[in-house]
Amino acid sequence: MKIIAESAFNHNGSYEYLVKLAKAAKDSGADYFTVQVMDAKVFSTKDYSKYQLYIDNEISANNWKKLFDVCKKLELPVIPCALDENSFDLCYKYGFRFFKLHATDITNEPFLKYITSKGNCSFILETQVATLMDIQFALNILKDKVECLMTGYSNYPTEVEDLNINVIDTFKKEYPYKVGYADHSTDVENIPLMLLAKGCDFLEKHITLTRNNRNFDWQVSLYPEQFSQMVSSIRYYTKALGNGVKHPSVNELKYRDVIYKKVVKGEKTLKRSDTGEDYLSHQVKTFDKTNVTIALIARLKSKRLPLKVLKPFCSGALISDLYFRLKTSKRSKSLFLATSYLPEDHGLVDIASENKMKVFLGHPVSVIDRLLGQAFANKAGAIFRVTGDNPLTDPYLMDKMIELYLKHNLDYVRVLNVPFGVSCELFSTKYLWKLYLKMDNPMNSEYLSWFIINDNDCRRGAIDFQCKKKNLKYLNLSIDYPEDYARALKLLKAIGKKNATEISLKDIVDNSDSLDIESKDKEIKLPGGVTVSFDRYLNILADMDYVSVEKLKYEDLPDR
Repeated sequence: MKIIAESAFNHNGSYEYLVKLAKAAKDSGADYFTVQVMDAKVFSTKDYSKYQLYIDNEISANNWKKLFDVCKKLELPVIPCALDENSFDLCYKYGFRFFKLHATDITNEPFLKYITSKGNCSFILETQVATLMDIQFALNILKDKVECLMTGYSNYPTEVEDLNINVIDTFKKEYPYKVGYADHSTDVENIPLMLLAKGCDFLEKHITLTRNNRNFDWQVSLYPEQFSQMVSSIRYYTKALGNGVKHPSVNELKYRDVIYKKVVKGEKTLKRSDTGEDYLSHQVKTFDKTNVTIALIARLKSKRLPLKVLKPFCSGALISDLYFRLKTSKRSKSLFLATSYLPEDHGLVDIASENKMKVFLGHPVSVIDRLLGQAFANKAGAIFRVTGDNPLTDPYLMDKMIELYLKHNLDYVRVLNVPFGVSCELFSTKYLWKLYLKMDNPMNSEYLSWFIINDNDCRRGAIDFQCKKKNLKYLNLSIDYPEDYARALKLLKAIGKKNATEISLKDIVDNSDSLDIESKDKEIKLPGGVTVSFDRYLNILADMDYVSVEKLKYEDLPDR
């Protein structure tokens, strides 16, 4: 949760006081400092009852620029709340692109249209006193320029029965934006922590140097010491939120062996014991090693190339062509289209039903949960992970991988030096279960290869494909972008076979010369927002500590 220190008009027109407020906000640990920038002559009419009050307490344009310079030096991000067109222009010309939009302008159509005409801006939209109609009016104009909807209550101070914190839930349910709360209560502990627990993205609180001067909004403004105390408390209890994933942490995992009842030889039921294993850990060891299943991992969530796995490919949809291509594997025992149970993936289930393809429904995010679910359901000793955007995954290579896995009792097998998207990954279920238990966050298991790379306990094996075409490994046949799809279709045309099951690895290699290779500098995404270059990633895979590496020469490849 980001914490915003609100100055409002607490400065009473004093630039020097405003600078002190900014420094206090920085020292108190605020993430942002927000200021209300006003040209009083544009903001209100001359006969408005508070017109002269605003005139007497406004900050000049030059002093605003000076303040912004001070905040830059303090490394304190400012969110200007521009209250009129002139003030918006002042802030925009200074360089601001992230603004707070005061509730006073939520139905100000001319102003809303004016600020949205400016490029590359985003807004926190305040909604105090607003109805849903008011909010929708503003959203219809601002559209995707809204970053956050901020609720709150405009009474100073706000009594507990008026806070209506559950609006946070309503906003989360109804709108695709971050949510914020402008807290005008005097509470610095319980209410902020409740907002933290609600998943609030921004919390705004007023800050002052002293309430004794009775400056604007003094009733709800916090002393710097109070603000600092609130920030420290929020930072500390943020740790308690965790990552939201139901999975044992590293510190908790050690208690699994103590808490879970175990399968003990000679006992008819599971019992607490110092020997034996919990039921699932025991069961996975009973699976037949030669029973290898294939999980064709696919969903319909792609944004770069929408519905890519349903696009036409060789003789049918890409996903069905791949399914029946994989079905020609001679050594695997079962094959399933492994998708999610979410309604958004029902289109995949429908096409599977039409083509009599077997389906396994599993976790929508955790790939390793989906893999293990399929492996356990089939009592499979090993499982292939084939991604649905790799339509030319080669079943002959998969059979060679199974042979290597069984020969050397391996945990993991892959193929090196083939076009990207032609190989896949083979895991022993026993190893995959162990890896699953010690993962920090299975929701990152889309990047499963990276976990293998960093697990020195893994017995890894590889098939090293040897071919005179040295840049073959830089040929990208995995489909992620429209240009990838076009490249694959170009290859299919060159090969000239009508059925995906007839295409061999030889066909792919022999017709690859006319295809462009992937940039070696292309970034590959990894867990935690880390990226590596495509070339570096391939080199990391090649340089892993493999228990066994078997060579496969191009000359030894069979025709389909």
